[in-house]
Amino acid sequence: MPPPCALSESQPRRLGPKQRGVTLIEALLAFLVLAGGVLSVAKLQLHLQAHAEESRQRSEAMRIAQEDIDLLRSFADRSADAGAAGAMPFDRIETATVSVEGFGGSPTNTVFRLTRQVDDNPSARLEAATVSVAWTARDGSTQQAVLNSVVAGVNPAIAGALTVAPSRFAPTSGYARSPGIPVTAKSLGDGRSVLKPDSEGTIAYVFDNLSAQVTQRCTNVAIERTTAQLSAADLTYCSELRGLWLSGTVRFSNAAPPAPEAANDIPLELTVSVALTGAADAASPECSTKALKAVQYRSTDSIRRESVPLSATPASIGVAEWIELGERYVAYQCVVPIRGAAGRWSGRSNLVPLGWSLGTTAADHQVCRYTTDLDRSGAIDRNEEHPSTYTAVDRALQQQNFLVIRGDQHCPGSTAMRIDIRDVASATAISTAQHQP
Repeated sequence: MPPPCALSESQPRRLGPKQRGVTLIEALLAFLVLAGGVLSVAKLQLHLQAHAEESRQRSEAMRIAQEDIDLLRSFADRSADAGAAGAMPFDRIETATVSVEGFGGSPTNTVFRLTRQVDDNPSARLEAATVSVAWTARDGSTQQAVLNSVVAGVNPAIAGALTVAPSRFAPTSGYARSPGIPVTAKSLGDGRSVLKPDSEGTIAYVFDNLSAQVTQRCTNVAIERTTAQLSAADLTYCSELRGLWLSGTVRFSNAAPPAPEAANDIPLELTVSVALTGAADAASPECSTKALKAVQYRSTDSIRRESVPLSATPASIGVAEWIELGERYVAYQCVVPIRGAAGRWSGRSNLVPLGWSLGTTAADHQVCRYTTDLDRSGAIDRNEEHPSTYTAVDRALQQQNFLVIRGDQHCPGSTAMRIDIRDVASATAISTAQHQP
């Protein structure tokens, strides 16, 4: 038998019947996959477009509802008879339904139906308004946005008070009592407050919460009792005293020139006196002083910052350690008794050196007043602004602060401004005035 013929390498291989058309099928499958992907992307695009349109419509609906509520609140008068032309009076706020086809001067791509439901409360002069805005989305579903509000029937003129600057002579206070009462005083819950100026002393003063006048002077208060621990039961030895509170701080700066914004040098010993004019109007004032320093320590649940006596140690307040913040000063408090129907006093407060002298040499010291031109009149002419001499004082005075400097220096500052003595280091321009000698 003859040998089989070998195929030449140049002769092409012939495919069998089962292999024909495979390439075409693969191409068709690839085309189907591609078409499916394109359709999915197109569907996603339509989905995103529908959501974007719905979001836009919802935003427009919320703006329409908010604009209607603002319209209700912008009434010019309470009475329908007194309503100004073009303005909705309070008495005409009522239930209504309107169609909105444009907003902000531009047409919308759908029609919004605004429905305002008003529940009247004549006794309280209140109108409870529910504003709903409905529309039909592209997919045929009904969408809705709802806002609820209450409109008070208050004279619109009163709203203008929100634009009036608050009085510079009305400091705030808590505990439902007069702001003239020291914030550290404890409310006794019976219309009175009590303050023990010296934590190591035995004297406490009782204030009337409404008038802020001192009404009693109590002695024999337990030394270990602090102001926060006092109650009415501790005030057993009290005498009547009608007086007004005067308080502040004294800071010290030996720098040249003085640094009123960082006057934290070691305090010198001193007392404070109040020299009255018109002695028939009041008895002799009582003043006390205490050298203090600011410390910070960690309690069981927080970090606390408070002022303690200059000689105090962490153990004296029951803590293991504290951080001294470098702030040192003398706090003073005076009770100036008043007599007569007017209940006023006039006079001048002065520092009385103990072991140092007032003068104009480097070995002496001068006393400056921190001043505050509260009414911006260009002059220190009100008792609250810490003038040289007080005139007809009829309320408590606080933050009447002093600065002690070297005798050969000048009292710093020329532009009066407010100074919060609790954060004196934050002030950038502080005014003081010569006081002593």
